[in-house]
This record gives sequence, C-alpha cells and structure tokens, in this order.
Amino acid sequence: MSQPSGDPGQKTRTHSALQSDEYRDPVGPVRFDLTAAFGTKSEILIGRNPAGDIWLDHPAVSRTHASLRQGPDGSLVVRDLNSTHGITLDGKPVQGQAIWKPGMTLHLGPQALWLVEGKGLTVTNRQGSPNLVARGLTVRVPGREKSILDGVSFSFKPGQFICVLGPSGAGKSTLVRCMQGLLPACGGSLLFGGNPILSNPAILNGLIGYTPQQMSLHETLTVRQVVQFAAELRLPTDTSAGEIVTHVNGALAAMGVDHLCEQKIASLSGGERKRVELASELVVDPAILLVDEATSSLDPASEARVMEVLARTARQGKLVLCVTHHLDNISKADTLLILGEGKVVYLGPPGGACSHFGVEHLSDAFVRLEDEGADQWRQPEAETTPLLGASREMIQPNGPGYPRRSILSRMLETARQTGILTRRESASARSDLRYLFIITLMPTLFALIVAAGHWASNFSNTILLTRNLNAEEKSAFASFWPVIHEAAQGKVDPDDTLTLQAQMAYLLENKPAMRKNLASEDLDRIVRGAIEGTETIFPDKFIKNHLTTLKYLSVQMMGLSFMGMLLGLTLMVRDSDIFPRERSVGLSPLAYLLSKVSVLLLATGFQTLVFDGILEVFFQIRQGANGLEPVPAEYRIGFGPMLLVHWVATLGCACLGVVLGAVTRRPDRAIILLGAMMLPQLILGSALGLAAATLPKAVAFVTSPTYWGLRASQITPMEGGKVIIPVQLQVFGDSFIQSVPLALAGMAVQILLYLVLAWWLLRARPAKAG
Repeated sequence: MSQPSGDPGQKTRTHSALQSDEYRDPVGPVRFDLTAAFGTKSEILIGRNPAGDIWLDHPAVSRTHASLRQGPDGSLVVRDLNSTHGITLDGKPVQGQAIWKPGMTLHLGPQALWLVEGKGLTVTNRQGSPNLVARGLTVRVPGREKSILDGVSFSFKPGQFICVLGPSGAGKSTLVRCMQGLLPACGGSLLFGGNPILSNPAILNGLIGYTPQQMSLHETLTVRQVVQFAAELRLPTDTSAGEIVTHVNGALAAMGVDHLCEQKIASLSGGERKRVELASELVVDPAILLVDEATSSLDPASEARVMEVLARTARQGKLVLCVTHHLDNISKADTLLILGEGKVVYLGPPGGACSHFGVEHLSDAFVRLEDEGADQWRQPEAETTPLLGASREMIQPNGPGYPRRSILSRMLETARQTGILTRRESASARSDLRYLFIITLMPTLFALIVAAGHWASNFSNTILLTRNLNAEEKSAFASFWPVIHEAAQGKVDPDDTLTLQAQMAYLLENKPAMRKNLASEDLDRIVRGAIEGTETIFPDKFIKNHLTTLKYLSVQMMGLSFMGMLLGLTLMVRDSDIFPRERSVGLSPLAYLLSKVSVLLLATGFQTLVFDGILEVFFQIRQGANGLEPVPAEYRIGFGPMLLVHWVATLGCACLGVVLGAVTRRPDRAIILLGAMMLPQLILGSALGLAAATLPKAVAFVTSPTYWGLRASQITPMEGGKVIIPVQLQVFGDSFIQSVPLALAGMAVQILLYLVLAWWLLRARPAKAG
C-alpha cells in the first residue's frame, strides 16, 4: 500500500508525544523517526494518552491503544493492548500481535499509520489521501433480474459534502448499507483508505457515523442524556467521565443544540431532533458521516439549517454523504452523486447537473431518467472515479473474512454495554410519567377486578368425600344388593310371599319413585363397581371444596401472565427502530437483551407485589365485612413463597413477551400477537384441566410459565402421599407439583429458553440502514 503524499518539508518527530496542533495540521501527514525512538526504549506506546510516545488525539482511539517493539530479527511488531475498537493491518484485524512490514497500513480506529523503509512512521490527518473509493460496485438480489447497484464507481475524500440523489428504487439506501459494511456485493470493490470494507467491516470501527431516515431517539430522555449515552456506548472503555462530558458538550455545540440540552426529545421540533441525532453520531468524531433522508419530514427552514450544519461539518474535515430527495439546498453540497436504476448517471458539482441532463430544473432530470432510462445517461467509469491524488495500487480486492475477538474481550464488552443500556432504560422509564402510571395502574386495576369477582366467593363450601368398601361391606352388599335390585325390577314369583325378596317387592309397590331408582341399571352398575372395588360410593367425610380456591388461583395467575407478557412486549417494541441503528455501530444483541431483562426483573417484581398485596389485603377486609373467610391456607402456599413463585412466573411470561417483540418488531402487530399467545397460556396453564393429557401436558411443561406458577401456588388435598379427592374432581389429573423449588427450577429453564430464542432472533435480525 502506498504512502500518502505530503509536504516535502513535513515535520519529523521522535518518540516524544505528538502535539495536538501538529495532528490537526491540514497541510499533510506527520512523520516519526522510529529508529531514534527505539534508541531510548524497547517499546513505543500509541494511544490517546498525552503522556504516551505517540499521541493520537481522537475519541475513538483508546488511551493506550497499541504498542510497537522490535523483534529479535529486527522486524517491527505491533500489539493490540485490549483497545475498544481494535487495530487492523492492511484491513485485517490484528488478534494479539502481528509483524508490521514497510508499505503496510495500520489503522487504530480512524487513524491511519504508514510504515516506510528505514522505520519511518507516517500518521495521516483528514486532509491526506482519498478515503472512500468504489470500483464497479454491484449488488444483486437472488431471483431479481436487474441489479440494485450496477457498476457504481466514485472516489470521495475527507472534507467533501456529497448529496446522493435519484428516483425511488435507484439504489441509494443500498449504497449506504454497503458503506456501513452491512451488505455484501457480488462484484466490484468498496474501499476505505485502500482497505476493503465489504469483507473486513472491522476497519470501520469508530469511523462511520450514521443517521437513518426514521428518527430513532428515546423521546423521554433529555437531549444531553441521549448524546451522553451514545458517547458512553461508543467511546473507548478507558474514556474518563470528564472526557465524555467534553465530547458531549462539543457535539451539542457543533450541532447548535447546546441550549436545548435539558429539554426532552418529545418537546423538540423535527429539525432539532435531527440535529440531536447528528450530535449523537458526531460525539465519536467519525471520519465519515452517512445521513439517510435527513430532511424528509422537515419544514423548509429546518431543512436549510440541517443542510448548512452538514456542509459545515464537512468543512471541518469529515466526509459527509447525505441521501436526499429535496433539491432546494443541494447547492450547499460540493458534489452530487445521482443514481438511476442502480447506475451512476451524474457525478460532479451541483452547478453542472442541469446542463448534463439538458434541463432547466433538476427535477426535470428525474422525468427524463424515467422516460429515457438510465443507460443513456450513465457516465463512463473514468469520469466517475477521479483518484484525487491516490495511486491505483491502493485499491485491493476483497480479502478473506476477519477473525472474531477473544471470548473474554467480548464478554467484558457485553457486560459494559449491558450496564450502560440498563441505566438508559431506567432513566427512560423514570422520566416517562405516563409509563410509570400505567405500570402501577395495571396491577391495581386487575387486582380490583379480581377482588370484585370474588366478593361473595365462599371458600368454606364443603364437598362429601367417598371411600372404597371394606371386605365386610363388600360381602354384605354382594349378598343383599341382588335381592333388592331384582325385587325392584319385579322379578318375584307371584306365589312367593314369605321370602325377603317377596317382602321387599311388596314394600316397593307403594313407593314407585324408590322402586324406579333401585331398579336402575346405572345404579346397579355403580353398586357392582363398588363391590368389585372400581367405584367409591361409601360416604367418608366432608372437606372444603378445593375447586373454589383453584379457580381463584387460576384467575390470579392469568392476570399476572397477561401483565408479564404485555410488559415484555411493549418494552421490546418501544425502541425497535433504535436497536438496528445501534447494532450497526457495534451494539451486542446480548447486551441489549440483558438490559431489557434487568428492567423486567424490577418491573415484574413491583407489579407482582402490588397485585398480590392488594388481593391479600382485600380478603382480610372482606372477612371483616361479610364474615367469609380468606383463601384456605390448606389449599394455598404461604404468601411469601407464593409471591416468589408469582414473580418468577410473571418474569417468565415477560420473557415470552420479549420473544414476541423480537418477532414482530412493530407496535401495531404487538397487540395481535399478545392476544394470540394468551389463549395457549389459558389452555395450558389454567384450571380448565386441558393440560392433563400427555401431549398438552408436555407442551405446557416446556413452554408455559403459568403451568408451573399455578401448580406451585395451590396445595392439593393429599393423605399418605396420595390424592384424596375423587378422579372426577381432579382438574390436573393425578400428577401434582407440591415442590416450590421444583417449580422455580422449571420456570428458570423456561426463562433461559425464551432468552436464548430472543437472542437468536435479535442476532439474526440484520442491522439496517434506514
């Protein structure tokens, strides 16, 4: 890879730290003499630390990012010092250390370093060499005849403001996705500083800022909070709190929204929101800023302000690329890139576009494109790719895929992101009074509805239990029942008047109703079943009707299930537009998911406590008002264990809601899915008894938190380890959960399964541009 050109009289530095004014020198790159540096020390430190040997004053560079040392054979070894954005050597990420040979390019975040013969080191600034080059970039969709992008070529460098125009379907958003490294190409190359982006997107770490067409901001947060959390997520882990504040203040001031920093996003105009969104990207000082339809929903004044802000940002040394449909302010751009049917039909200054198409107004050019097709206006590749001082040797083919970072590094980064996202979720919830009101109102309202429905429920109603006949009783029934049954049926000899059967028949002649009952074949089958031991008909004792308690516990559990699923579902879809954008800049799906679970742990615990607490107090009040006793203690576990079981069951349903949110992604579909999923929970987990069969029971066992929650909350009447209620009164069959730890373990497994599924869905969802 060739060395960037610069002023022949460029400054030369030894191992002492590079000063900020030299780094920002717009004339050209800055050079170091490594030979002199190694004369005084064995290892040279590179990073953001001013006390280091080579100071790279950029927020995306870690404080101590990498080091250089000489190998035994005189080679130069570069080592990554656990930096946040890593290092790449000729576009390939360095895992641990690698040998840096002359002619190779080292990227530390957005900073490029060239090694030349004699161990001379060159550090570029934003005015150095071309940054973004496309050569014949082609993107096709399987099954589609035409290409979305067809041989797109250009060369842009820092300091340029590019407006991308074109009819709908021209490939503008596809080009943005390619620039983010999110979409593979089937032909051509897209390179940053000569390094392939499409095969090695790791080189974009800390380099790309992106704002989508649809604004994606937490409306309940303040302007400062939005930019602050963006900075914490994307800046290196060793960035101090003071440095973060400095970068946040600088980004707010650069976008002209520093006077709005304490206002909530919901109170801002469209133009102000867009500038806040830009500030959240500029806080990491990216080399390239991609803006998709920045002014699509803005009034003319706001549009003009945003376009002026973008032009000013480009003049500060960034490459700004803006996709737009509006033509009023494109004169602020340095270059127009007009696409038609995936082809470049114009690349040049705004003033030359109308003459190129032979029209008076640029809007008429799009009419000509539709009428005449893009092929007629397609520009030759030589016209679309001026190299702007770069050599053709810088352009490389796409290389092999890049290795992943170590498991420990990814775990630490996931934990860091989880903490930041959890604080953001908590701040967003605390500042949303309406959301807090609904979270509190829901369990209160549900509890009052359940209480009203059970005001007159008598949990003391009794039922008669029966038992099997003993041996003596079976013998007696076997002797007397045939006589009685045949007498009732009239099977008596008319001349017989002395036998017991005849006397019984005589007595029954005056009692036709009794005679009819005793002659019944159904009664005969029941009595014979009792004699054989297959039926229980002998009265045993009275007990409280457990079905009344079970129905109440079922209603209670279904209320908690609905609240849990609704909470998890709404928590996922409320920021469904934010996740793809943040994932495109390195957000871990696991961190995003764990932050949701952290909030759900607290929210479900609060709702369960309110819901169960109100019902517990209600039954005490009811006892004093109408004398009806509370839920029998012999049929329900204690309040403390029940609260724990209900909390975990509600959390399990909330995690199911998270899965639904990961599937639907859109609020308008969420309610439909919620209703569809409540029916299986009602069937599998309630007291309807439909999950007693083998297959439904197995499905409920694995997928339904309400199944475990209800069965762990109730206590089934048992004696000697056996269920004492008759089969016809058994709702769940003869298999019952009497162990709270077992139920908690079962629900924990379900929660884990739901989270793994949600993580897989989030991970499979592409990070999208727009």
